Amino acid sequence: MNIDLIKDNVTPAEGEHSVRTYYCTYYQSKLLGLEAKGFLGVTNKRVIFQANGTSNAGNSVIQSELPISDVSGISSYKGTYFSLGHLLGAFLLTAIASGIVTAIIGAIGAMSRSSDGFLAIGWITAIGTVVGSFLTQRKSIWRSVLAGSSVSALTALSGGSLLNSFSFLGGYNRSGGWEFILAAIVGIYALVCVFWYARRPTFSLAISSNGGSSTPISISGASGIGIFDVSAGKALNAEPAEEAEPMLKELGAIILDIQTLGDFGIDKWKTL
Repeated sequence: MNIDLIKDNVTPAEGEHSVRTYYCTYYQSKLLGLEAKGFLGVTNKRVIFQANGTSNAGNSVIQSELPISDVSGISSYKGTYFSLGHLLGAFLLTAIASGIVTAIIGAIGAMSRSSDGFLAIGWITAIGTVVGSFLTQRKSIWRSVLAGSSVSALTALSGGSLLNSFSFLGGYNRSGGWEFILAAIVGIYALVCVFWYARRPTFSLAISSNGGSSTPISISGASGIGIFDVSAGKALNAEPAEEAEPMLKELGAIILDIQTLGDFGIDKWKTL
């Protein structure tokens, strides 16, 4: 993302100009209704973090900065954490969708009063939903929902409780053993999708100053297992944006070059 933090969002000091600006993180909280993009800017005088966004209460701004000469250390993390809130949400939505699929297949089978019609609808649903799941992004909740819907359709075809409730389907009576095996295989795949969805990206950055333990710039990410994202820290979990990784690779070198080489270091990074 092509943006100059000093030029576009921050008033520069006398003689201050931008060296690099990174779109490093974003915040998205359903609890607070907040969406914000976070930028880290390095100038010849300061390191500035600013996140601008919107929330249910209006516009929001998060900003922190420190003189570049005071930077004493950088600690960062880009990875994943396991969110129980997302896990339960995926399970709930998948269960609801599976119940709806089961009800629809059963209703269509009851109206058709034909085992062939029931089989056709069941197989079209089972195959269509599992194929659709592979066409959905791996980290999307809809992949687990589609996979779970396929499990429901295959379970119905296996001759379980749903078929038993439609004994008027012309004496349709099959053990459904191999359909049940397929349902178990797709069920394992659906569980993998749910757990993969619960692995959420996170990003954190702490820039320390010469004042000791102070960290004037701190971007907080989640770690370990997130429960329900109800605390302020979890509600504002920072996730990595498109320039997070390049920033983590370059930030230390940029600051060190500016501190030790002055104008030469500034010119070096402005031309790279």
